[in-house]
Amino acid sequence: MYGVLSMGEFDIPSLLTQNEEHKSRLFAPYNPLTGEGSPIERVRLYFSPESYVLIPTYMAQTPTVAAIIDAGGVEQYAAREGIAAEVMCGVVHRLRAVYDFEFWCISCVKIFDKTTGRLVPFKLRRAQLKLAHILLTDLFAGKPVRVVLVKARQWGGSTVTQMLMAWVQIFHRSGWNSVIVSDVEEQSRTIRSMYSRMALRHPVEICPVRFCNFEGSSKNKMLVDRDCVVSIGSMQKPDSLRAGDIKMAHLSEVGLWKRTKEKSPEDVIQTILGSVPREPFTVVVLESTAKGIGNFFHDTWCDAVDGKSAYTPLFVPWFEIDIYYKPFTNKKQKIEFIQSMTRDELTRFYAGATLEGLNWYREKRREYSTDWQMCSEFPSTADEAFQTTGRPAHDPLYVRQQRPFVREPLYVGELLADATYGPEALQNLHFVPTATGDFHLWKLPDTSRRIANRYAVALDIGGRSPNADWSVISVLDRIAMMDGGVEECIATYRFHLDQDLTVWRAVQVAEWYCHALLAVEANSLNPKGQEGDHTLTILDTIKEHYDNLFSRSDPTRIREGQPVKYGFHTNAASKTDLVTQMTKRLREILYIERDKRALDEIGWYELKPDGSYGAVDGKHDDIYMSRGIVLKVSQLMDLPVEIRQSIKPPPGNVTVSYTHLEPTRRSYISYAVFCLKK
Repeated sequence: MYGVLSMGEFDIPSLLTQNEEHKSRLFAPYNPLTGEGSPIERVRLYFSPESYVLIPTYMAQTPTVAAIIDAGGVEQYAAREGIAAEVMCGVVHRLRAVYDFEFWCISCVKIFDKTTGRLVPFKLRRAQLKLAHILLTDLFAGKPVRVVLVKARQWGGSTVTQMLMAWVQIFHRSGWNSVIVSDVEEQSRTIRSMYSRMALRHPVEICPVRFCNFEGSSKNKMLVDRDCVVSIGSMQKPDSLRAGDIKMAHLSEVGLWKRTKEKSPEDVIQTILGSVPREPFTVVVLESTAKGIGNFFHDTWCDAVDGKSAYTPLFVPWFEIDIYYKPFTNKKQKIEFIQSMTRDELTRFYAGATLEGLNWYREKRREYSTDWQMCSEFPSTADEAFQTTGRPAHDPLYVRQQRPFVREPLYVGELLADATYGPEALQNLHFVPTATGDFHLWKLPDTSRRIANRYAVALDIGGRSPNADWSVISVLDRIAMMDGGVEECIATYRFHLDQDLTVWRAVQVAEWYCHALLAVEANSLNPKGQEGDHTLTILDTIKEHYDNLFSRSDPTRIREGQPVKYGFHTNAASKTDLVTQMTKRLREILYIERDKRALDEIGWYELKPDGSYGAVDGKHDDIYMSRGIVLKVSQLMDLPVEIRQSIKPPPGNVTVSYTHLEPTRRSYISYAVFCLKK
């Protein structure tokens, strides 16, 4: 995607040194039999003065193990209690299976190796240890375990999840029912087969594990002697899910779950989770590969990342999976690779990828026709995983370029005046801060300099009901264009209100921002819901009180006496034009976006199967449309210019009409009059 870097941009010795550090992390020593390399906090347990293993700290706190440690080790404890040393070692071995999940996996669980197809002991990979660390830390801290997991290819997140639930049921809780739910039932059955395989081969010297049908049902199986039922179900047939006391839930490939007329993913998940109490040793894991943005799984992930939910987010990038690795044949080849690296590859390297991993990645990339496809299959970040799936109208990599500019708003509140409509709506305009306000600002109006054509304001009209589209006012600051810079979106006003009051609110915002040019979406042929579209009638009213309105009329025809057509008209053609200009602005960073919500809407704006554009199902595109309009209008305006020559204001209360002038010129004169009135 990016060009090759120049030789001067590389510090080859430094990159080689960093690469060794990356490799040492990726292939750090790990031995679950001894506890070496585990992410879990561990302490030494001595068998003899010369030999020891590392055990989890929570295991060391159990009475028996604490007594062994206090005695100085297994041999000393056995001698003190008159027990044969080999017998005591067997006791410790079983205790480790009970309290050391990683040790139990390598000692008692067999899985099919994806490379050889053979049954092998389950030794957790580096990526799987990240998930195990979260699960076990919360489990033994007495916290309900809640994880949302974005999966990449072939690292075994589902395997870790299912085996941990089995481990809890076998050793730590009886009567602890669990459920596995996927998009289709066959997927759930495949996941549960891991449980059946483990039970069949579990060492009897640790404990026998009997797993059989529950009450004659193949969908519900029971862990005999533990009274734990493991059920399966699906999103497509949610009514088949076994109702009852569920303590653990594994919800798989949630990103694939489709909303139907009868059920939504939210409904099914809430039904399941409604029976899972917030108690210690309860577990809920939502996992899936990313399937586009704006859906339920993406929303759940974003809430977890933002700290707005009880879930812990986990994503594992491709370069932390050790099978994605291609060594170089010699050092010369490695140096040549460094000299040919692109900026994109260098970014991934600094994020943690090894040169050998990037070597594999470059070769694998040749199998795909676009960067999107490669990033979708082998994402480096969670954002990359989500935003390279679906049918986005804008390249997600372009959208990602705007993320560093996002900020929390400096001010949140409401804009008030003496009235909500009519001439008095423009009197005593003032901003009132309030935490629950709808007006988000990154800059206040700047009246320190008199600059014409500085601000542009656009309104995308919605409705008054909570379920209607939002009305959104966008404010664009164009001052940087005076020095060759780009525009900056500095305010977003999003709300539900009657349409006539909505237009007056937009007038208030435009007036407050130094009598800015105001563009109002005006679609008489496309009424919004049951409320209809009264925009043209409203504009006929407000034009008598606010003269700096955007007109889409040809200036020549205005001079010929034809009526002025105020407002911005959106239709299939203009929407395509807005998408095209937005793509260019994102690609070349031709404007600065501060509002995270705007970038979210840009990200989930998509090309529909019928060729039209719109937000993904269940999402809004109102901020997007408002941004598109204000940026398009800005293209039609003259450059900002500082007013240095006074313009005599009109005498008395005489109304001044500028309708014979084109909109940009009218903007300059009306702003000059505004400045003099101030």
